[in-house]
Amino acid sequence: MKVSRNRITVTILAGVVLVLFFATVAGLIYYRDMIGRLGEVREEVYEEYPRLYAYIAEDPDSQLSNRIYKEISEYAKENDCYVEMTGQNLSTSYSKADRIDIAISSRVDGIILEGDDSEETVQLIEKATEKGIPVVTVLSDCNGSSRKSYIGLNNYTLGSEYGDQLVAIGEEKKTYPLSALILLDSDDGNADDIIHSAIQQAMTGRNISLSSSVVDTSTPFASEEDVMNILDSLDKIPDVIICLNDRTTESAIQCVVDKNLVGKTTILGYYDSETIRKAIDRGSVYATFAIETKTLARQCVKALNEYYETGFVSQYYPSNFILINRENLSSYDPEAAADEG
Repeated sequence: MKVSRNRITVTILAGVVLVLFFATVAGLIYYRDMIGRLGEVREEVYEEYPRLYAYIAEDPDSQLSNRIYKEISEYAKENDCYVEMTGQNLSTSYSKADRIDIAISSRVDGIILEGDDSEETVQLIEKATEKGIPVVTVLSDCNGSSRKSYIGLNNYTLGSEYGDQLVAIGEEKKTYPLSALILLDSDDGNADDIIHSAIQQAMTGRNISLSSSVVDTSTPFASEEDVMNILDSLDKIPDVIICLNDRTTESAIQCVVDKNLVGKTTILGYYDSETIRKAIDRGSVYATFAIETKTLARQCVKALNEYYETGFVSQYYPSNFILINRENLSSYDPEAAADEG
């Protein structure tokens, strides 16, 4: 019995339609299942804070500034506020003045600023104050500005400690006259002048000569290049190189190693990075001063919160430092030290 072509065609079409029907049904079932599962996924919870503060570092890449920011951020969240580092993780590099302007334009509730003595910074702090944004300075002050409080080291006390260590090196070496070179930060004139003056006073009556040079600390490359050029320009390498910030200290360490000066000169440093601690162990750094960063960070947040709550705040919150040398290096714990005070 022969089957007509029309009947075969109809049968095939019917089969195709059934396949498409079942495929559509299966797709709808899968789609509904996926929608159901997505509905079960919890929405991401965003924590809201009543106050937003901006932290503006002199150098956002500085190890010290990043450690301080980490601890400021953690403590702020525990105290119902949030702190962000302005200008961090951006495709474009912004100057410090630009970052202050960004914070003001963003209408933050307060600014934690690594200060300096430039007229531009003084004017920007005034601008923030006029807009009702309180500013506290940390690590370095901004004299003559309308900042509410300064949180940091007493520079004269720190300078006296540098001077005492310089005298101790002289007594240990017994090679007078002892020569020392202090490397000043190009962005921190007034603070460095106070430290310089205190060092000179501490070595009064000693057979020690003290000279100084200014270092560009804007980038690690600029700092290292400046330190190298300074040492190359000297007729005699100084017995002691005194560094007043973390970047200059690490640059000096690298230059001393590159120029094979280990044992011919020694460094009095600042900060407690792994590089600096290793240099103490190897003998190229005589001693370094580390800041109790956790205490410093807490004081920054407390100062802004206190100002908001009372309208008043202390003009100055002192921070402590720790002397690290070969005698206490093995027992020194950076994390534990940050919690002291």
